[in-house]
Amino acid sequence: MTNAGTNPDWASCQCTACSRPLEFQRAQAGTLIQCPHCLKNTVLYIPASQSQFSANAVPPLISPHEIITTTSNDVSGYSIEAYLGVVRGIVVRSPDILQGVLGGLKSIVGGNIETYAQVCEETRRQAFERMVRHARELNANAIIAVRYDATEFSPGITEVLTYGTAVRLRLPQ
Repeated sequence: MTNAGTNPDWASCQCTACSRPLEFQRAQAGTLIQCPHCLKNTVLYIPASQSQFSANAVPPLISPHEIITTTSNDVSGYSIEAYLGVVRGIVVRSPDILQGVLGGLKSIVGGNIETYAQVCEETRRQAFERMVRHARELNANAIIAVRYDATEFSPGITEVLTYGTAVRLRLPQ
């Protein structure tokens, strides 16, 4: 690539769909474009090998597969280019028979019920992964204002909802 190899204001990456090379100005890192080769949407990113940032500088968006998630309403060091909408992940779960029996026995004795904690952790993880998948469908590179909510429908059946706002970030100009 001619500009990326000789000009420090330029970088190159590969299209995430067709893997062909893309050359762009560094200021465009983190933006969504249509690949001129395969016509599919891809995010321009700066590979770590081309990064010119010191350890104390704001890191670039280095991977099209990375989704930044935060409970805050912004991401320090980045500008929000576009708000893409609310994304969510929902899982409805109940413990299986063995987990129910073990958890029930532990509840008689008292203390932390590790079996139930594992069910809760797995359910939250699945809901989070579904939210991130939803954000990727919108071509987001971050989710801000992430929250969890849980509702018990009936004894032992709980819905876990993870939600946030999908955004597209860019490095400030």
